[in-house]
Amino acid sequence: MSRLDHLAAQGRDLLHRLPAWAADPQLLVGGLGVLLLVAGQRLYRLAIVAPGLAAGAMVGLELTRHESTGLRLAAAAALALVAGFLLHKVERLAVAAAGAFLAVGATQALAPLVLHGPTPWFLLVGAGVLGLLLFPGLYRRLLLVITPAIGALCVAWAAGRPTDLLLIAGLTLGGIVIQLVLGRKGGKERDEG
Repeated sequence: MSRLDHLAAQGRDLLHRLPAWAADPQLLVGGLGVLLLVAGQRLYRLAIVAPGLAAGAMVGLELTRHESTGLRLAAAAALALVAGFLLHKVERLAVAAAGAFLAVGATQALAPLVLHGPTPWFLLVGAGVLGLLLFPGLYRRLLLVITPAIGALCVAWAAGRPTDLLLIAGLTLGGIVIQLVLGRKGGKERDEG
C-alpha cells in the first residue's frame, strides 16, 4: 500500500468515526449562523471570519456537487478554512467580504420579488462589488444588525431556503432582539461589578 493510499484510508476511517452532524457542512454553516444570531456582536473575531467560513463551505459544496461525501466534506472544509484564515489575517478585506456576502445574500433573497425566474449571475456579482465598496464604512456601527443578518443567511442556506425572505428577516430581527437583551444584561453586570 502506497503512502497516499494509506492516507486516503485513514481519511475515510476518520470520516466514518465522526458523528453524522460533524460530517455535514450544511449543519456546521447553520450552527455558525445560530451563533452569529445570538452572540455575533460580542464575538467580533468570529464576525470577521464567519463570511469566509460560510462562503468557503458553500462554494466547496457547490464545486463538488456530484462527488462523494468525503470529497465534498474535504472541499468544503478546506475552502472554509482557507477563506476564514485569509479574512482573519486581512481584517479590512474581511469587513469588505462581509459586505459582499450580505449584499449577495440579500440580492438572492429579494430578486425573486422583482424578477420572474432565477437571479442572473451578473446581478449577484454587481451586488457583491457594491457591498465590497460601501460596507467597510458602516461595519462597526451596524455590527448589531450585521451579525444577525449574516447568521440568518447562513441558517437559511443550511435549511435549503436561501431565498426565503420571511425566514431571513424573522431570524435577523430575532437575533437583534436576543443580542440587545444579552447586551443589556452584560452591561448591567459590568455596572454592578
